[in-house]
Amino acid sequence: MNILKGLGVTFSTLMLAACATTPNTDKITAANGSSVALYTGFVSAELNNNQYADLHLREVTPAHTGVGVGINVLASVLARGISASTFSKDTLKGNNIDTLPEPTEAYLKPKAKLVIADWLQKNGNGYQYKNDLNIVAAKWLLVYQDLSTENSNYELRYTVKFYKKPEDGNMFSSFIMAGCSPKPDVAKLADWQENGYALVKKTTEKYMDSCVLELQNQLPTLLKH
Repeated sequence: MNILKGLGVTFSTLMLAACATTPNTDKITAANGSSVALYTGFVSAELNNNQYADLHLREVTPAHTGVGVGINVLASVLARGISASTFSKDTLKGNNIDTLPEPTEAYLKPKAKLVIADWLQKNGNGYQYKNDLNIVAAKWLLVYQDLSTENSNYELRYTVKFYKKPEDGNMFSSFIMAGCSPKPDVAKLADWQENGYALVKKTTEKYMDSCVLELQNQLPTLLKH
């Protein structure tokens, strides 16, 4: 009985999640009748190494490291050293730059839709996909390189993930996963911040253009049927 109740809760949660994602789902249809639903949003922590996606640009400075190391050491003590996590700059909370919302939806999505529609027209053969293709933002991070210097260079990191359930799969099937993490560009923090983070915006658009090309390369695998 408890198992059935648990399944009921899980099913309800999945239904609510599905309803919540509907506004971000677009149906892409080619002239030959091929179609696929495209969902765009933010990756879940479960598909992102248990890390929440960045909703805004996240800026991590050396000042955040002391706090992060302290929390990590405390966690190790509380866990008696049994399963202490490895410290990583990528996991630090840092500062959210609220004026810079994550740009994948606004910039990458329109270009991705054109690439997907073109692929369907050339390769879809009229097939109408049952399972959504997902493009989800994962990381948008400005992080220092060298803790030992006061004027460290900073890397701009960006990650987007592509995934889809196989057409011949079921609810228990694993996702077909792919993604894109361009090699980070490097500059001084002041340069990144200048003119309202103009260099961040320009560089991220360059990253996303390269990720549209990566998506194009992955479509034969993601849209296999």
